[in-house]
Amino acid sequence: MPAWILIAVLVFGAVGTGGAETYDFTIPEAEPKHYEIGARIETRYLFHQYDTDSGKYRLDALRGDPGNEAHEWHGIVEPMMSYRRGMFKAALITHHAYIDDGLRSETSDDVYEGYVSLSPTARFTLDLGKRSVLWGKGYAWNPAGFVNRPRDPDDATQNLEGRVLAGVDLIHSFGAGPLTNLGITALALPVIDDWANPEMGTDGDINYAVKLYLLWQDTDIDFIWFDGPGQPLSLGVDFSKNLAENIEVHGEMAWRRDVTRTVVDSRGRIRTERDDPLDWLLGLRYLNALDTTFILEYYHRGSGYHRGELEDLFAFQDAAVDRWQASGDGAAVARAQQVTRAYFSQRNPGRDYGYLKISQKEPFDLLYLTPWVALMASLQDGSFNLQPGLTWTPLTNLELNFRVAVPVGPAGTEFGEKPDAVRPEVWVRYYF
Repeated sequence: MPAWILIAVLVFGAVGTGGAETYDFTIPEAEPKHYEIGARIETRYLFHQYDTDSGKYRLDALRGDPGNEAHEWHGIVEPMMSYRRGMFKAALITHHAYIDDGLRSETSDDVYEGYVSLSPTARFTLDLGKRSVLWGKGYAWNPAGFVNRPRDPDDATQNLEGRVLAGVDLIHSFGAGPLTNLGITALALPVIDDWANPEMGTDGDINYAVKLYLLWQDTDIDFIWFDGPGQPLSLGVDFSKNLAENIEVHGEMAWRRDVTRTVVDSRGRIRTERDDPLDWLLGLRYLNALDTTFILEYYHRGSGYHRGELEDLFAFQDAAVDRWQASGDGAAVARAQQVTRAYFSQRNPGRDYGYLKISQKEPFDLLYLTPWVALMASLQDGSFNLQPGLTWTPLTNLELNFRVAVPVGPAGTEFGEKPDAVRPEVWVRYYF
């Protein structure tokens, strides 16, 4: 029964903290505020120049013709509030969004984080509520982040919706020796109707996740376990190590048992396969003397689709649209849309990828300006997505950002079949 893990950590934490002496070094003048209130406000504009020959574009156009180009607007407000007194903390982040893409406009209101924490000592914390979880060491991908929300590697500072959970954190320091620090994080993630982790199972399920953290010989190492009634047993490990002051290497490995995936051939015949995939990632981060940062990662996704399988999907998309136009066969279109969603439930559906990002801080003494370029490539078909961009921070709490996405590749390749031929994007973000 997985609940024993939570109980063991709670008992261990209570025993470990019971005999500790406490000292009061509080300086009255330096006492922190109990309340913190702030917000993030963002407005974003995207211009879509479509590739009207791509299968995804042709499928989407059947539900409402967007034309050859489209303008998309986003507005986001995220109020943030927290209260801390003694060992008690409460925090709340809500997310309010507006989107207008030319075909539809809608608003949404969500709670991104809303939790309470109890920390009787610096070594032990109990969390209850909705809280963001980000496990793994990768920059563009986190194969061992089984409970993570996916993030945009070129906008890594954005807030992500949390998970409803009950969790405990226990940290212990050993001082001298090869093992300096040890930490345990144990989470219970219930599924309750449509508001608590609905994508992780059915109503009434409880999923469990445990992370064991070690700081061993100046290397950060995590061992991760995740399981649940509707989830495959998942085991992961990650590491991060500074080889020098300006060079860091990191990696992740993840194994999942009995994973299901949907496969379609070019004629629309669908089959289901089950496998025990192994995913892994290896990367490095390097900062040179000119303040240029290089991030390089290789990602192998064991459950991803081979090149031929992706080619069959794109051929099926085209055939389904052609049949609709010739005879009004809506069944083939519905199957193509369903299978496309299954293939692209992950941000990158293929097997092998490379990621490179180069950013330059304040070139030519242009203060607060950081230009960058990112390249994400499918190594199995040679297609890639090129994204040059820049970030300007003229004030401490104000960000002006620009980037343009240019998918490159022939028909039948992952990035060559993207519905956008080019997509410039600009956004302004303000914090207070």
